Amino acid sequence: MIPSMDKAVSRVKSAEGGRRSGPRSVEKLLSDASNTAPHDLEKALPYLLARAGMRMGQAFSRELKAFELSLGEWRILAALLQKPHQRLAELAEHTSAEPSTLSRTVDGLVTRELLIRERAGDDARALALRLSAPGEDLARRIVPLAQLYERVALSGISAAQVETLKDMLRRIYANMDNLDAVR
Repeated sequence: MIPSMDKAVSRVKSAEGGRRSGPRSVEKLLSDASNTAPHDLEKALPYLLARAGMRMGQAFSRELKAFELSLGEWRILAALLQKPHQRLAELAEHTSAEPSTLSRTVDGLVTRELLIRERAGDDARALALRLSAPGEDLARRIVPLAQLYERVALSGISAAQVETLKDMLRRIYANMDNLDAVR
């Protein structure tokens, strides 16, 4: 087995609570090359998720140029439109951005006067972020465009299937906590 594979197998087993996946262990499945189907990238879930997300993100990013925003900046505005007064750590969770990258992006949005930093409630040292009036106006103007892109991406898929898909994506995201917990 590949040396780093031992760690990965160990993490997967821990994440599954040591359960076997079906009748054979994870180790057996990984080491039994004769029973392993070739890896088909076109059918691999991570590839399919990334491919769809990248295509949607790239298309929407082209539209955001007219607003002088990047996709990361838009996500920050959208997250704060939905839930104002977020601390940086909370915003990082909502936008799936790395804190260091998020901090630089937030600094730029503050400089452009689209965001405002303010004291976060009971902790005088903590700062929270909210949209400025121009930031909120900009975000509200972009929301219909974001909704249009989502409708186009989901065309031909029933409302029930869309809800199932969203539920499944949330579950996949949450399931990855199992691997993070055993690192």
